[in-house]
Amino acid sequence: MGTIDYAPPLVRRTRRALIYVALIALSGIILAPFLMIVSLALSSPTEVFAWPPVLAPDVVRWDNFRRVFEVTNFGRAMWNTFVIASVSTIGIVFIDGLAGYAFAKMRFPGRTTMFLLILATLMVPVHVTIIPLFIMFRSFPLAGGNDILGVGGFGILNSYPSMILPFLATAYGTYLMTSFMRMLPDNLVEAARMDGASEFAIFWKIYLPLAAPALTVVAMFNFTAVWNEFLVPLVMTSTADMKVIQTALADFSDQETVLWNLLMAAVLISILPLVAMFAIGQKHLIRGVAVGGTKG
Repeated sequence: MGTIDYAPPLVRRTRRALIYVALIALSGIILAPFLMIVSLALSSPTEVFAWPPVLAPDVVRWDNFRRVFEVTNFGRAMWNTFVIASVSTIGIVFIDGLAGYAFAKMRFPGRTTMFLLILATLMVPVHVTIIPLFIMFRSFPLAGGNDILGVGGFGILNSYPSMILPFLATAYGTYLMTSFMRMLPDNLVEAARMDGASEFAIFWKIYLPLAAPALTVVAMFNFTAVWNEFLVPLVMTSTADMKVIQTALADFSDQETVLWNLLMAAVLISILPLVAMFAIGQKHLIRGVAVGGTKG
């Protein structure tokens, strides 16, 4: 039950007004960098380096967004990023969901130990795994000129699999799905098993649809993380046609100059899909975070 506010009406209105002012001020601080990015993206090179800074360009240069795709192969980089993020997100929803069901609803030897080992990987920085991943992908048998022993070529480096495989499963997603699956009633499993349903059928037809809120959180977080990933594509790729958004942004600079207006325009283009995704799935994301945070 909520508490009753016995303060006079004037005090309540003043307090509410101060809260609104504080929220507006904080929103301004948060939005200021983004508004500056928009201003720079619509400015000319002269206005970018003007002093004092030009907060709004005299002439809005919408053609900066078109030039982004003319100066560099940014369209190809966006397509690569979309493919990698989409495929890895589909994979992580299935694999982490299946792992969550196994840990939550199945009984097998070593279940707790395996779950704890997976959680322990959360303490390992992702950068530590880059070199082992590079060696594994370079030595992948019968790929990229390698023989059966993984010698002689470059394996699956500089390809989609080298940038998708590291993100097909996460410890966080497994933990979240396990916690959510444990909330779902066990009698559904027992009834389905009595009817002769296989474990995979129970997972696919019953528990996976019920876990939609948690799956939404895992999918959106993973898609965002892969979309913004820089280190893995930088290490795993070596040709221009395999660049992703984050590595392609470096093409707007060289040793002497940086095309700041085009770089800011490219940044805006790169975040639009994420903004659209969060706008569409905001309700499901909030619900999933709330459920996972309070019951997990």
